[in-house]
Amino acid sequence: MIELNSSDPINYDLDSPTDTISSFPRLTQTISYDEFFRNYLEKNKPCIFSSGFTSEWRARSDWVTPIGIPDVEYFVDQFGDANVPVADCDQKHYDSQEKKTFKLKDYIQYWNGLRETSCGEKQCLYLKDWHFVQAYPDYGAYTTLQYFASDWLNEFWQVRNDIQDDYQFVYMGPKGSWTPFHADVFRSYSWSANVCGRKRWVFYPPGEDQYLRDPFGTPIYDIDSSDLSDSSKYPRAASASGRLEVIQEQGETIFVPSGWHHQVWNLEDTISINHNWLNGTNIQVAWRFLVESLNQVEFAIQDCKDMDDWVGQCQLLLRVTHGMDYKEFYTFLRTVALRRISCLNENKPLVSFDVWSIGKNHMLYDLKKIQWCLEQLLNDERIDGIKDFSDDENHPVKLLDDITTVLS
Repeated sequence: MIELNSSDPINYDLDSPTDTISSFPRLTQTISYDEFFRNYLEKNKPCIFSSGFTSEWRARSDWVTPIGIPDVEYFVDQFGDANVPVADCDQKHYDSQEKKTFKLKDYIQYWNGLRETSCGEKQCLYLKDWHFVQAYPDYGAYTTLQYFASDWLNEFWQVRNDIQDDYQFVYMGPKGSWTPFHADVFRSYSWSANVCGRKRWVFYPPGEDQYLRDPFGTPIYDIDSSDLSDSSKYPRAASASGRLEVIQEQGETIFVPSGWHHQVWNLEDTISINHNWLNGTNIQVAWRFLVESLNQVEFAIQDCKDMDDWVGQCQLLLRVTHGMDYKEFYTFLRTVALRRISCLNENKPLVSFDVWSIGKNHMLYDLKKIQWCLEQLLNDERIDGIKDFSDDENHPVKLLDDITTVLS
C-alpha cells in the first residue's frame, strides 16, 4: 500500500479560489499525490490523466475487442441477466433524461441492432449509473487512482449496514448518446475514465451557470441548443465566460471539480467508469450547497409555514430534492470523523479502496474540515427545530468536542 500524506504543513484555508484557466491541463507523467492535492483538489481545477494511468486495469483488456471497440458479447456472457438503468437520450424528463430498467442482454441487443443498420436516426439509449462494483464486488475491473482515494462519499456507503448504495458507476453507450448540462450531485467531485471510445466535454466554471439559465432559473438542457442565442429565453447567456471544451480519448481519465457545470457526448461507442466523491477539500462546497438547497425548499413552500412541523417537512423535501438532509449530512460527517479519530488514537493509517493508506497529516486535515462543517451546522438556528437532532444521543456538539480534543 502507498501512504497518502503531505509532508508540508496542513493548509486550513477553507476558501481557496478556483484557478482561472484557458486550456485543459493534461497530465502525462506520474505526479505526487501531494502535488495533485495542492494544485487540483484545493484549487478546484480540472485536468485529464493520460491513458497510461489506467493501462493495467482489467476492464481495459476484458471489456474491449482487439480493434478497440466495446466487447459487448463479453458483457452478455458475463453479466447478461443484470438489471441496468438506461436513459432515453431523446426523452427529456425534467432536467434529465427519462430512465427505464433493462436486462443488460436486451440493451446489448438494441446496441447490436444499431451497429448492424448504421442508422443514426434510431432511438438513442444510454446505459447510465450502473452500480457495477456493488453488483460484482469481487470482479476487480479497476483500481481507483491514488489521486481520488480520499473519497468520503464511497467510504460512507461502504461502512453502512442499513442501506446498500454507492457512487461508483459504469456507463455504456453508442455513438451519439449524451448527458445534458448539469453539475454533479451534492456538488461533489467526479472522475470518469474511458475504458474505450472517445467523449466530447464542455465545461463552465462555478458561477457561470447563472448566465445559462432561463428567467425562471432553470439551466439550459443542451448547451449546443440554438435556444441559447435567443435572448428572450436566456437573456444573460452572452455574459457567460470561461467555457472549456476537451476531447477525452480512450483510456484517459478526466477529473471534474466541484460546481463545474458540464455536458458530455459520446463520439464513438464508449464504455466509461465513473465515481462521485467528497472529501476535505470540497466538503465546505457541499455544505453551502446543502444550505442553499434548503433555502430554496423553504422559499418554495413559504405559504405553508404555519403547518405542523414545518421544519421537519422542509427537511423531508430537502432529502427528496437534494438527496440528503441535515441529519444525513451529520451522519455522513460523523462516520468519516470517527474512523479517523479511531485510527489516530491507535496510531494506524486509514485504508481506502483496499489499496491506499491515508496518513496522519491527511486525517488531521480531514478532521479540521469536519470541525468547520460542524460549527456551521450548530450555528444554523434551524437545527433546534429538527426532532432527529433533539432525540440523538450522539449530538453534533459531542462530536465537535471530540474532534477539538484530537486537534489540540
